[in-house]
Amino acid sequence: MLEFLLNPGFLFAGTAAVAVPIIIHLLNRRRFKRIDWAAMDFLLEALRLNRRRVKLEEIILLLLRCLAMILIGLMIARPSLDINVSGLLKAGQTERIIVLDDSLSMAAVGQQGSPIDKASEILQKGIKSLSNSNSQDIFTVVRTTNPSKFAPNGLPLTESSIGDLLDEFKNIKATDLRGDLHSALSTVDKSFDSDNTNFTKVVYLFTDLRRMDWESSTKSGSDKGVVQTLQSIAEKAAGCYVVDLGSEVENNLFIEEVKPLGKVLVNGVPADFEVLVRNLGKSDIEDVTVSFSVRGSLPLKSKIPRIEAGAIGVAAFSYTFTDTGKESFSVPVEISLDNEFSKGKDALKKDNIRYFPARVTAGMRVLIVDGDPSGIFGRSESFYLSNALSPGGPAISGVDVTVLDDADFDSSNLSQYEVIFIANLYRITEERAIGLNEWVKNGGGLVLLLGDQIDEDVYNDVLYKNGSGLLPFKLSTVGGDEKEEKWVNIKSEKQNHPLFRFFEGDNKRLLDQVKVFRWWNFEIDENEDSSNPSNVIASLTSDDNSPVIVERQMGDGRVLTITTPLDNDWNNFPENGASFLITSQELVRYMSKNIASEGMISVAEPILYPVDVREYRQQAKLLRPGEKVPEKVEALPQSKSNLNDLEWTLEYENTDQKGIYEIQFDRTDGSGVQSLAFAANIDTGESNLSRISVASIRSDLGTASVEFLPFDSPVLELEANVVRSEMWKVILIILGVLLMVELFYGWLVGARR
Repeated sequence: MLEFLLNPGFLFAGTAAVAVPIIIHLLNRRRFKRIDWAAMDFLLEALRLNRRRVKLEEIILLLLRCLAMILIGLMIARPSLDINVSGLLKAGQTERIIVLDDSLSMAAVGQQGSPIDKASEILQKGIKSLSNSNSQDIFTVVRTTNPSKFAPNGLPLTESSIGDLLDEFKNIKATDLRGDLHSALSTVDKSFDSDNTNFTKVVYLFTDLRRMDWESSTKSGSDKGVVQTLQSIAEKAAGCYVVDLGSEVENNLFIEEVKPLGKVLVNGVPADFEVLVRNLGKSDIEDVTVSFSVRGSLPLKSKIPRIEAGAIGVAAFSYTFTDTGKESFSVPVEISLDNEFSKGKDALKKDNIRYFPARVTAGMRVLIVDGDPSGIFGRSESFYLSNALSPGGPAISGVDVTVLDDADFDSSNLSQYEVIFIANLYRITEERAIGLNEWVKNGGGLVLLLGDQIDEDVYNDVLYKNGSGLLPFKLSTVGGDEKEEKWVNIKSEKQNHPLFRFFEGDNKRLLDQVKVFRWWNFEIDENEDSSNPSNVIASLTSDDNSPVIVERQMGDGRVLTITTPLDNDWNNFPENGASFLITSQELVRYMSKNIASEGMISVAEPILYPVDVREYRQQAKLLRPGEKVPEKVEALPQSKSNLNDLEWTLEYENTDQKGIYEIQFDRTDGSGVQSLAFAANIDTGESNLSRISVASIRSDLGTASVEFLPFDSPVLELEANVVRSEMWKVILIILGVLLMVELFYGWLVGARR
């Protein structure tokens, strides 16, 4: 009976408090002592004449005070009433604010359809019902995938707009984007504070009650979570409704990741991939077929026998990307789950496809800076290393080697390479060292090979820098036997390190055959910067266990220092044939950054790509997924204050669809067009369809006036004529007026007596 009160107990307390003024009135009547005196007869006569008027005045004052106590209790009880909008209590129009979750998860199909289709049906019915009742309401819609924008914003429901609204709600589709429920509700909450209209506002939240949306962390700049923001809206709005469109789903499979096993995709070299498929359902799934299609060709297929509930299944593929006319190129790859399998076993089909931008190159780009070049066969510092990395013959090594001397090295573009070997270089300039430092921090792999040509003072000053530079230690003297009659061996200090994987087990004897005659020693510097420590990968079997391979991580890249060169002057490692070749190849793969997965972004994540304007034109063309006509885009300087910087940035933000985005760059020399692919994939968090219970949200909401509606109940059409509004403000005004009347009337009665 008291559902219109949020706190009915306070009404009973206020009613009971009516006894207080009555008791005070009765006590005041008994506090006088009667004494007869001479003029008493005249006063009694006057009292007899005015008795009826005095009693009436006292009863009026008593009623006013009792009514004040009732109003105080009623105000604290917070009554809310259904006010007829066509009646006299209606003040202005009703603005219906729709908060619509149109994220990817709304496309999940349950037993009664998808949440997004239910939202479309409910909104269409509501618009038709309101139009039939000649409602003059206005509509505002905010989507969780674009929470900062109202579209439409305050659109009146007129004959001309009804058709547009019906078409818009009929064509509602779940996007490829991730929803941000907290930001959408915050936008609505803030709109109340900035709104000066007298519209009665009613808020409807259409959601699938996905747990991840409701338990998302509070965004920066706000101290409210999702539930707290909904509480705030409920306090300000005339009505607040949460429409539950979701349902429990039994199974959902999705492709979580496409993982290339190598760090680079090489033209003509087989590339291995793993496709990870996760089962978020409640039961095991058998015989899951995965397809791997390159540029729309006939797909390769791989079957996963069984994926347990909550577990991951792996499908393996091997594919050779080949283009005889180009050294490097981009190829779109589409990986998908079999459609026939997904029928009835997979709630959300839109997460069954994942895209991969295969950027194929001539090989890992390696630069060898030769510090001791020679025209004599086999005598240059880079001879053995360059031949080990690119041995020639019918087999492709997957390494693209460039050899430069010190003069050409100073003017070279470091960004063209993944790995750089500085082989026994006499000295390095300060400017080149700064460039190397930045290149390493951005993901480059630098290998320093120390030999008899280097100037240790320059290396210590320019590269070591008290432990803050590229060189991990301070050079001191050359150790070992100058006559090369005595030698030491190399021993690994890190178990299962990639550089020594080949020498495990029986192959350890091959490592024992490597003889090191001379090497660089180092000394401990007490002033060394210890914020970036180094790791000793391998050491020598010398008396002091001198380190021979030392690694240091710097930013996204790493520096590897070898205290003896990779030629046959100070050691016999190059003479060990296959072991030297394999170790050199493993060294490059270990030092190279992972460029095989470059171009992978999430939907709505901007494309950012550095463009060297010496090589490519500023203007480019971008082809969106499924489009045939490209858009014009352009690269801009990273800083307006430094226009001399020749590496500009191309930025494209409109990645709202999953699929392949292809950028076509024109070369400045007119030699052709370079295409580059980017793959925008859905956020895997949208695949988690687990729901939060209404009871849990109600518990967190406390006494907030939020009503939860199932999707099959009327929403807008039953609310066409009424809105629920709290009346405590009106009661407060009435109470204030009543107390002023009681005060004035009491003063008037006292003055007349």
